[in-house]
Amino acid sequence: MKTHSDMTPNADLDALFAQAQAHPPEMDAAFMARVLADARALQPLALRRAPVRPGLWARLAAALGGALAVAGLGTAAMAGLVIGYVQPEPMVSLAGSIGFGVSESLDLLPGFDALLIEDALQ
Repeated sequence: MKTHSDMTPNADLDALFAQAQAHPPEMDAAFMARVLADARALQPLALRRAPVRPGLWARLAAALGGALAVAGLGTAAMAGLVIGYVQPEPMVSLAGSIGFGVSESLDLLPGFDALLIEDALQ
């Protein structure tokens, strides 16, 4: 006799699934042969694909010489930005000695001592 908890829809489904697993259907050998023949016939079509065209960045990197060349260019660009932004004193004196005189210098990154002086004045 079934109790109230066994009357839930999940219990009915579980019973149906258990019955189906107890007696699995048998596949006809001719049917399986036809399915496999169709799969073999379509397999070469699935393997033919359009050639993959590399993207814009991949083509640009290849034109520049590959990933190592792009890394070198990036490093040189960052070094140029840092040297141009920080303006280290030896570079300013070197520029003056080879004919690129610097009439004015703008200190964009003040030293730590300048921050201490401002704190002491307040």
